[in-house]
Amino acid sequence: MVTLAVAAASAAPIGTQPFTNHRNPPPYRQLSEAEFARYDLGMTVFNTQFVVAGTPNAGRRDGVGPLFNSSSCDACHNNGAHGRGPTEDGPAPAPLVIQLTTPGSSNPSDPDGDPVYGRVFNTVSLDGVPPEGTVMIHYEEATGPYPDGTAWHLRVPHYTLIDLHYGPLAPWTIVKPRLAPALFGVGLLDAVGASAPAALRTGRFGWQATALSVRDQTARAFAREMGLTSADMPHDDCTSAETACLQQPNGGSPEVSDDLFDAVLSFQRWLAVPPSPSPHPTPDVDGRMFAELGCSACHQPLMSSVGATIAPYTDLRLHDLGTRLADSDVAGHKVSSKWRTAPLWGLGYRVSFERSPTFLHDGRARSVEEAILWHDGEAASARKKFEHLTAAERQTFLHWVETL
Repeated sequence: MVTLAVAAASAAPIGTQPFTNHRNPPPYRQLSEAEFARYDLGMTVFNTQFVVAGTPNAGRRDGVGPLFNSSSCDACHNNGAHGRGPTEDGPAPAPLVIQLTTPGSSNPSDPDGDPVYGRVFNTVSLDGVPPEGTVMIHYEEATGPYPDGTAWHLRVPHYTLIDLHYGPLAPWTIVKPRLAPALFGVGLLDAVGASAPAALRTGRFGWQATALSVRDQTARAFAREMGLTSADMPHDDCTSAETACLQQPNGGSPEVSDDLFDAVLSFQRWLAVPPSPSPHPTPDVDGRMFAELGCSACHQPLMSSVGATIAPYTDLRLHDLGTRLADSDVAGHKVSSKWRTAPLWGLGYRVSFERSPTFLHDGRARSVEEAILWHDGEAASARKKFEHLTAAERQTFLHWVETL
């Protein structure tokens, strides 16, 4: 196994800062006056609701759409946090975006989308432009026993794209439900440098590590989820089949100016990780169980970034987690799917702050326990060891994870 340059355990990890005001998340380090001005401007743009091109007095915040999912970054990543996933059957919430890809594309880091609907299924549109459709979710409850007889419960999601205004999707198009991940500490992950394996340096962001950098990920989100062009991505997700979309005026070329785009990058790159409000009283004791179960093989606790130690609990690599988590094409066939190890830092903040936190790439898991039980493939051994713990041991372990 190739590992990242792991920092010495004796070095105190950087990256966390107390979130005393959830609506005003702090940078992970002290910024100069000029740096803080960029950070503050970026936070403002991040929270800005963009409007229709030509809106009077809109200034530089016009050009949203014509097809989009949300009109602000904050709508999906509230104050940089993880998107709120579905809590019940019904339409998908805004932070759950459906990506569409064509198998066998020549560029695996940015594969072609559906020939009609593009790379993102847009559920919102401007007046005079039909939205692409609606995403409906239905959950099937699954249950079973642990070896000790305790019952476990999972919800199995089923996705249906309805009200398709531009005809059917291609049967081979892969449907990828993707919940907006937290942005905490992404600048530190972006800065993991040349000591990382060459395979990692091709991409480390997104649920499947398809985005090359924070900049790349931001440009894609602006263009495909908000319909806002930038110098990095001068075209939105309208396809040649969506003529009403193509005929709409734009908010300039590009719609997000270079300085505003760079300010949003500054906000993300300096954004801190919130520490757990309730640190675990015996972290080393229960941290050993994390290693003994095999979780740390992928969720590596420490690595080096910006010349210091960080504790993201990820190896930033792709892993096959089995067919149960795999994506499907429109025809219903499962496709091979590998997942970037999700960072676990900030988990204690999520569990304590969010009313109904959801986990995994589409929010199907309603708890850390359920997220573990979905792991298969390369993680099957670790999951089985977790299942064979006693009920008391499982609760102790889960409590430790939920304080990261």
